[in-house]
Amino acid sequence: MGNTSGVSCLNDGAEGVHLNKYLTARQLELVQDTWDIMKTDLPTLGLTVFLKLFQTEPDLKRLFPKIVQMNDKNELEWEVDRDMLQRHAVTVMEGLGAAVESLDDSDFLNSVLVSIGQTHVKRHVKPAMLKRLWPSLNHGFQTVLGEMYTKETMEAWRRLYSYISSQMKRGMNDPDAKLSCDDVGTT
Repeated sequence: MGNTSGVSCLNDGAEGVHLNKYLTARQLELVQDTWDIMKTDLPTLGLTVFLKLFQTEPDLKRLFPKIVQMNDKNELEWEVDRDMLQRHAVTVMEGLGAAVESLDDSDFLNSVLVSIGQTHVKRHVKPAMLKRLWPSLNHGFQTVLGEMYTKETMEAWRRLYSYISSQMKRGMNDPDAKLSCDDVGTT
């Protein structure tokens, strides 16, 4: 997730996939309330998530050649461009925030997420890799929220991430789909 500029609504019939099929009103509220807390320190949240991802999924490091350099043992060189990693992590967390702020407009949100999926497939991210991010996101949320990260809140975020992943996978599975600008600004 990241830059969402220039994204418009798709015209492929998939706009009907609405968030309310994934989350209840209570779960939406939990996501929005906890995001309000987490967004106050995106650098910490983002870095926590990505450092955990690289720790638990070291093979994914290769997807970040401008950020991560590896030694001969395929180990992350921590001192190498941590600032760039943090900037990327903040960009991803800002993308997550944009999704949270667009929860009331599933059509627009779907288009944004499909576009992000299209961008990621061009960077050699495979659809199956998306599920590998959840444990690291979950860890980041737990770390930042502490006791406020209840089982109910975790389930709400898990469901939202499932929704986000499903829409990104649509873009990854059809990376050359053209976006229609007809509906932008009308939602």
